[in-house]
Amino acid sequence: MKIVVYLGTGGVGKTSLAAATALAQARQGRRCLVLTTDPAHRLRTALGLGADALEQRVTLDPPAPAELWGAMLDVRSTLDDAVRMYGKPAGIDKVLAHPIYATIASSLAGMSELMAVERIDQLIRRGFDNIVVDTALSRHALEFLDKPMFFAGLSDLNWVKLIGRTYRFAAATPFGFFSRGSFELYSRVEALLGARLVTQVLEFYSLFVSIAEGYSERARQTVALLKNPDVTEFRIVSTPQKAVSDTSYFLAQLGARGFPVDAVCVNRVWTEAAGPERASGLEGELLDWYEAVRESQEREIRLLKNTLGGAGKKIIPVPELEVDVGGIESLERIAASARLD
Repeated sequence: MKIVVYLGTGGVGKTSLAAATALAQARQGRRCLVLTTDPAHRLRTALGLGADALEQRVTLDPPAPAELWGAMLDVRSTLDDAVRMYGKPAGIDKVLAHPIYATIASSLAGMSELMAVERIDQLIRRGFDNIVVDTALSRHALEFLDKPMFFAGLSDLNWVKLIGRTYRFAAATPFGFFSRGSFELYSRVEALLGARLVTQVLEFYSLFVSIAEGYSERARQTVALLKNPDVTEFRIVSTPQKAVSDTSYFLAQLGARGFPVDAVCVNRVWTEAAGPERASGLEGELLDWYEAVRESQEREIRLLKNTLGGAGKKIIPVPELEVDVGGIESLERIAASARLD
């Protein structure tokens, strides 16, 4: 099994490169899925997925030796699957029908990042050979790596476990359960939010705690896989003008977290030289401008190589297409020109 994670700033082409990588891997006989965590859902355009499809097998012509799938991260469906797979049988329906559950799934901050790691775990268990992840913008890409471990650490706190596991007993004997200080705090929260809401929150947590603790364990395992260079490689995506600054930033951030960077993809490179002959007039001016930009890009890539030095990171120049990327044909061209597999 192999996991490839693409990350970078906005508008640099992460989705196109992720989709092209998954396509190349399917052509080589691997059952592959590309998952986007970007709410813009550009993957639908790149792979030609149905407008309402959260996960869909991509029809290829000619057919690939293996399967290619595309998937959009959906917080609610991923969380529902986790509840059904890991909840206690007697409590599954209660959790799914609880009034707090819909709020958590639809509007709680950070759920998208938490569920990205959960979805990767679910895909691994379904037996995909390769998983390619197209992350959201840079800040959210790093949160996708940070928040699961923060949640796992929170779930380890003794008071969180105590409340989650004993609330139903405590609710029947509140005065005997709460100390004076904790009872006063509980009373203030109840006065602010209302007794019914506080009761619903604590009741829900008592039902959800086994799922939350299970999530924490799975998150640790998945993050460990993401840190394992034998399983996962991170690829930074940038454009020539931003390659040095973007790469320096992501190398520092990922290095501090212990995630392995394998390659830097410099996207939209102008690779074709204008040639020695020059026309006169406007045509000649345009050719001179094109050649100046192309040489500037070459200098930036050389500077990137010097910056990386002996860091052992691959630099993958990806030529810019003359048309907008959309559909399998353009992805085939990207994969062939850059050898992204």
